Parts: sequence; C-alpha cells; structure tokens
Amino acid sequence: MKETELNQPVVYTVFHLNMAFSSIEESDRPDVIKRCYWPLLELARSGFRIGIEATSYTLRTIQTIDPSWTACLRQCIEGDQIEFVGSGYVQMIAPLVPSNITRKNLAFGLMDYQEILGIAPEVYLFNEQAYAPGILPFYTEIGARAVIMDSSETASRSPQWNKEYSRKPQYIEGANGTKLPVIWSDAISFQKFQRYAHNEIDADEYFEFLSLQLGRGVRAFPLYTSDAEVFDYRPGRFNSEANIGVVPEYERVGLLFQALANSKQVVIGTPSDALNMISTDATAIKLETAQAPIPVKKQRKYNVLRWAVTGRNDLVLNTHCWRLNEAFIVNGADDKDWRTLCLLWSSDWRTHITEKRWQSIQAMLEQNQVVAPVSVTDIACDEADVPAGVTVRREGRFLVIEAGSFHLALNCGRGLAIQSFGFGAYQPASAGAPAKNGLVGTLAHGFYDDIAYGADFYSGHYVCEPAAQAKSTDLVSCEPEISFDKNNHIMIVGQVADITKTLVIDTRNPHITVNYSANVLPQNHGTFRCGHIKLNPRAFNRETLYYSSKNGGEQHERHSLFANGHLIEVDHGVPVSRLVSATNGLGMTSGVLEIGDDTHFIKLAMKRSHAASVGLVTAQTVAESFFVRACLTLAETDDTYRDKTLSGLTAVELPIVEYSITLGKQGSQAGSEE
Repeated sequence: MKETELNQPVVYTVFHLNMAFSSIEESDRPDVIKRCYWPLLELARSGFRIGIEATSYTLRTIQTIDPSWTACLRQCIEGDQIEFVGSGYVQMIAPLVPSNITRKNLAFGLMDYQEILGIAPEVYLFNEQAYAPGILPFYTEIGARAVIMDSSETASRSPQWNKEYSRKPQYIEGANGTKLPVIWSDAISFQKFQRYAHNEIDADEYFEFLSLQLGRGVRAFPLYTSDAEVFDYRPGRFNSEANIGVVPEYERVGLLFQALANSKQVVIGTPSDALNMISTDATAIKLETAQAPIPVKKQRKYNVLRWAVTGRNDLVLNTHCWRLNEAFIVNGADDKDWRTLCLLWSSDWRTHITEKRWQSIQAMLEQNQVVAPVSVTDIACDEADVPAGVTVRREGRFLVIEAGSFHLALNCGRGLAIQSFGFGAYQPASAGAPAKNGLVGTLAHGFYDDIAYGADFYSGHYVCEPAAQAKSTDLVSCEPEISFDKNNHIMIVGQVADITKTLVIDTRNPHITVNYSANVLPQNHGTFRCGHIKLNPRAFNRETLYYSSKNGGEQHERHSLFANGHLIEVDHGVPVSRLVSATNGLGMTSGVLEIGDDTHFIKLAMKRSHAASVGLVTAQTVAESFFVRACLTLAETDDTYRDKTLSGLTAVELPIVEYSITLGKQGSQAGSEE
C-alpha cells in the first residue's frame, strides 16, 4: 500500500477455497473451479487486489483437475494482484486434535505451498476460525507474521472488550506469552456481502451498512472473509440457500469493487495492507474467555461441538483418529500415513457431508484400522481379601468405602451415584450436602432455596436425552457385586436395566474409574452426558475457583471462575435453540478437565483413545451459595446431526465409555499435569 493511502480506511477480502467442501460431490469439483475459482482470478487480473486462502489439499486437487488455474494463481501472487493466505494441508479443528497433528498439518501445508506456489505464506487463517491460546505458538513456529480470526464471539462474551479492538488489527496473546498480530474477519460483514452478491439486498443497502461501519471509526474492514463456493454455485447444505439470479454473482461482486474504487473513500487492499494499521505499542488481548474457551466464527449455534460430538458420527470418527495417532507414534509411520490421518481429521467429514463422500471415508477407514484399547473391565479382579486399612460397609442405601486418606460413598438406590467423595473419614450429609470434607457428591433437593435449583443434583451418573422422548439415566436402584484384587483395587459392578456399570477404586489414591457397557450410547437423535461432578459449595472457596484443560496445545489453559467480586457465570451445556443443544466446550486434548480452587482440585478424565468426549462446565451464583459442575459429553445435536443407526461407521471399533475422577490437594502434586 502506498504511504499516502494510509490515512484512508482499508477494505480487504479473504476468499476461502475448499475442494473438500462437505456438500460438494467430487464429480462437481471441475464445475466449482470453473464457476467459482476462475472468476476470482479474473477479478484480481482486472485490477482489484484480493486475498485467497486455501488448504494445500485444495491446491493439489485443483492442480490435478486444472493445472492452468494454479499456474495463473502463482502469476497473480508474483504480480502482487493476490495475497495468498495459508491454513495447512487440510482444514481441521486444532483445539480438538493433538499438538503433533496440528504441527504436521501446518508443515505439510507449508511444504506444498512452496512446491506449488513458490511461497511461504506470511498470514494464516485459523481453520474454521476455531481458536484456543495453546495453538498460537504453532503459527510462530512456521514463521507466520499474522493470523486471521473472527472477533465476534470474544466481543460478545467479554465485558472487558473495547470496541476499538475491532476497528483495526490488534495483537493477541496465546500460550507461553506468544504474541502475534491478528487481522479480523467478521461474520456479519461477510454475510452482508453474500446477501448483496445473491441479490437479496441492493447496492444502496449494502453501502449503507458499509458507511455505518466506517462512521464508527473502522480503519480496516473485512469486506469478505468466507467461502468462494457460494457465488454462482450452491453447495446444497440448506433449503434456504438463495436462488442463482440472471446476473452472475461474481459480476455483481466486480461491480461492487468498481463502485468502491470509484468512491475514493476506501482503499481496496489485502490482509497485509490492513496489517499496516496496527499500533506497534498496542496491548495484546486474549480471545478466550471462561464462557467461550474455544471461540469460533459466526453465531453461537456454530460452535466447536459441531466437529466433536455431532455430525453423522463425530465421536466414533474422532476416537478412531486418536487411536491411529497413538498407533503411529508407537509403531512409526511415514508422511503418507500422517497425511492420511490429517485428512481423516478434516473438519468437512464432520458437517454436511454427502452420502457418496461418507461412503468414501468408510473405505479409508477400512484401510486404516486399529485395535481398541483395553478398558478397566478387561482387567480381572481376583478374589483377594479386603486390602489392609480399607473398610467397606453399608449404611442404609449407601455403600461406604474408607481407604486411609479418603472416603467414597455410593448411593445404591441411585445407580451407584456418588453421595460423597473426599478426604478423611466419611461423614453423613448435613442439610442436603456432603460434609465439608466431601469435595464432590450429591446436592439434595432443598439444599438451594431457589426453586430453579429445586432438584437432586447427583455426581457420577449419565443423562441421555433423546429428541421427543423422555430422558433416561442410570439413577435406578441396584444391588452391587463387590470384589477385590491383590493390587489394592475394589471392583463394584451394578446392573442398571440392561446396562452394566462398573466402578474400580484404587485404595492407595483417591482415584475411581467408571465404565459403562457399550450399549449405553444412544443410537438416535439426542444428547448423552456422563461423568457429572458437582462441587460441594461447603468445600470450596468461590474466590479462587477455576477450571483448566488442554485445547490442542501443550499446556493447560486455566480459566478463573471469579472476577470483580463475583462468580463468572458459565454454562457451556445450555441449549442455543431447540436444534442446537450446547454453546461451547473444552477440547480436552490431554483427556483431562481439571476444576478446583486454591486448596483442592478434581480431575475428570477420559482417555482420547477410549472416547473423544468434550468437557462442559457450569458455574452459577445461587443466592449466597453457588452451583459449579463439570461433565463429559459424547453426543450433542445441531444442524449437522444424523441418527447413528443410519450412518454407522462399520469399519471401526466403538468408543469405550469409561472415565475417571481423581481428587488432589494443591501443592502435593501439580494441579495441571496428567
């Protein structure tokens, strides 16, 4: 950009190209290149500088179909008509995958970009605009000068958000103090642009919107930062997609660019031009919040859970990918294997994938099978005596275990739900809650005065809520079978209807494992959440409450649950609408969600190779007390969801529904280590 133009606002574009688009059949790819990708190059060659972003998988696919297109793209880049924005080999959700996979995805992408285009991109777009602070260091490692991220979720969730932040690029801070400039994308602006291109609004209305943004002091405006395949082509995801009009939509886009150029009010530039607007002394901001630990683009119905536990069978597919990753690490793998795994982890398999392409991924899985890991129920519990220093007794409906430093009380009348789990000897509940030494357990009906919390709140159970059906739980009466082994374990087995629930208690440590037989997972539309832990308000200091988890990075990301004299209100599992069952979640890429205060912590864990669940946290003020819980979800609903009976992955073994709960004291061991 010329120095004389720095006083004018910059409008910029990043057209996202994706040959793996979930709703596009492979047979349609040549048509997409012709209808959607060539017009972009023509737009650039006509004098309007634009940004284009694509995975290297997309570039490799285009090169196979139409090598003249990638050759022309390279010429446009060399001629400074196009700025190419990188993203990686495939489009994957970094906060949901292990760090070694994100590194490989970025490395393979960089290798391909250099081979096909002769460049190393300086600006990178976070895939699907899904961000967590742990992934930012990976972009500095590959030499990124800046990143692109949507500001909407953070601006909406954070009361400290300054409106000035959105008006030009800023610095963001990730893990390890990593800082990088961020160039904003914006969901509202790209949707307005689409509506104009689709002739749903006229040019006057669009310019009124643009003038409004500039009037608010915006210095760098993201004119368009989304899919290229929605102009002059319809992917077919939704019935509400606009009809293609008489005037080609890319022609309307060109007319808009010409009108902007003629106005002399703005400069049509690229993302790097916008980057010139950044204040070098600006304070770095954090995009994540306790309410939205993994911010994502667009409205809240579009959240990280859509690639984790919804879709046709996200849970099974993700779990299989984790198993393959572990097998490759142990047994070794070449670049071809790792590229295949990256492709299997691609986000597009997890949304509106077509039936033909869904069948193709099943064929890929058949060629990449792996044995499921061993579960706790596979470990035989021999007939040993009760371990020394351990007592097991019944107190009415409760089965009480005391083992040296800790106690565990289970409610046999409620499917072995946890009545109290804490340090020291067991003490009966008082006024509806465990004694102060019970860190987690059951908060009985009547504990809270607020009628909104007038229920029994259990721990250590599951809740399944099928659509248009009554919910089911394991909170039914059972008579457990108890056995012991020579390794100081207690195994407790209960039959809950047609489901077997097994608990294994390590009597040497405050650690329990809970396992459900495979038929516990729902086969129809609905949610499935398990591993509920309710914090005993008597046992925790609200002013130091926190939760933490790894979300794709190498360090736990810690979120305080108290600020400015108040508990921070969090509810990841609250529905967005009748269709979308939750708003956010934790990737738990180490398999651990930790929650606690300055004295104690609880670790809720599920091995990724058992089942790639997602963590949910709730924190609410209730009069003079508080309600804080965490759980694991293995199934949620949204617009991508399909019944499992219609979309099963027959080539892979099912997830293992098994989690553990561990108690700890701060200072006795690291609170954020596995």
